[in-house]
Amino acid sequence: MKSIMEIRKDEEQRDFLKLSPIERLRTMHDRFLQFVALKARGEKVSEYEIYRRYLKDNPRHYERNPR
Repeated sequence: MKSIMEIRKDEEQRDFLKLSPIERLRTMHDRFLQFVALKARGEKVSEYEIYRRYLKDNPRHYERNPR
């Protein structure tokens, strides 16, 4: 038998997959911004600082055209 958490996760996954691609993108972007804000509050730094660290740790997100 599935736990309550597993059932809830399955429901949320189904709801997410029902969204259009644009709605999924907006949802994930909103979650990312919420995560950045939460982390900034926890570390008592600006959201910009958290975002800059994210870009530094994930260079593929800001690379220019290598051509």
